[in-house]
Amino acid sequence: MSHFPTPGRARCWRRGWPLALALIAGLTGRAAAQDEAVPWKDSFYPYFPSLGNNFPLIAIHFEERKAADYFARTPYAGLISLDLGTGFTGARMAVARLHTPLLVPHWRLAASLGTTRESRLGYYGLGNTTEFNENLVTESQPHYYEARRTRYFGNLELSRQLVGPLFLSAAGGIEHSNFGDLSGPSLFRTDFGTADLTADDVRGRIGLVLDWRDNEFNTANGIFLQASYGGGTGGDHYSRTSADVRAYLSPREGTVLAARVLGSSMSSSASLSTRFEVPLWENETSVLGGTTSHRGLAFQRLAGRGVLVASAEVRYDLLNLGDFGAFTLLGFFDAGRVFEEESFELTTRDMKAGGGGGLAIRIMRMTIWTFNFGTGPDGFQFSAGTGWAY
Repeated sequence: MSHFPTPGRARCWRRGWPLALALIAGLTGRAAAQDEAVPWKDSFYPYFPSLGNNFPLIAIHFEERKAADYFARTPYAGLISLDLGTGFTGARMAVARLHTPLLVPHWRLAASLGTTRESRLGYYGLGNTTEFNENLVTESQPHYYEARRTRYFGNLELSRQLVGPLFLSAAGGIEHSNFGDLSGPSLFRTDFGTADLTADDVRGRIGLVLDWRDNEFNTANGIFLQASYGGGTGGDHYSRTSADVRAYLSPREGTVLAARVLGSSMSSSASLSTRFEVPLWENETSVLGGTTSHRGLAFQRLAGRGVLVASAEVRYDLLNLGDFGAFTLLGFFDAGRVFEEESFELTTRDMKAGGGGGLAIRIMRMTIWTFNFGTGPDGFQFSAGTGWAY
């Protein structure tokens, strides 16, 4: 995924964003009447996120947030944010987000609009049997396993609580993507015979979500399940079916055991860009490798029209400062594979396994930064992200 930052906060002012609040009111129709005693507050801070294989970016985060009740499942009822960043190798991002999980009873809205450019997108070919040969990365061809991808996108998802923890969601989006190679010989140019590959995608999906988590921001106990079906116009039109199951257990305060199984299958007619992310409820995850899918592989190390990944994780609070934050040690094991020529199936055959550890830093009830040190089939991998892997 390209990885969008988790909202945070460093400094607040009294002034508001009249246009932003007008947008919220227009989209919900009832925001002004929803707990007027809680003010919207704005803030901004600099940070250093990762965008695929581009790390770090120098970025700044602006936001307008309406705090939720202290014991609510999310730290905010509504949020508008803008993230702007640039990297040292030509990477960039400009992403605006709107998220209203508690602004209107029984309804949730998530929207994003922006552009990203990954100047070091990993491209190793398609399918589960692609190999990495470090001898092919030389001074004369330093970008042999890299490409450039630029995305312009807009996404909107509306969810309705049906009963208890059960939600029905409907999502739609539009994206323009462009791939290009970098200087010197590259596998991308060899596979596609061009330095420029463009595609447009108008997509939609419908899903069911069963959310028994005790907390969405920093889950300690619960079960989360989602399943969706959709499709798009990218390539020669395609369909996609996805499912994601997660479980969390806290045997003692400050320790969390988490596990996940995710699978997605897409028709072969889909465009190249759709093979690098799986859309999820109010988010997306990368295929396959990186902070949100497989930390023992480089970002987008494996790409295909189908993906299966299983993960297990231990989180142990080395220092817990309550509402002020925490320093958490991580231990993880990830295994996964992609499907390109073959059909998707639930299997352990040809899974690429990896594991490692890391450190997470939680800052108040605002953001979580993770730093992962893993190893897998291609050796040592470092990755950094915002928010838990799942």
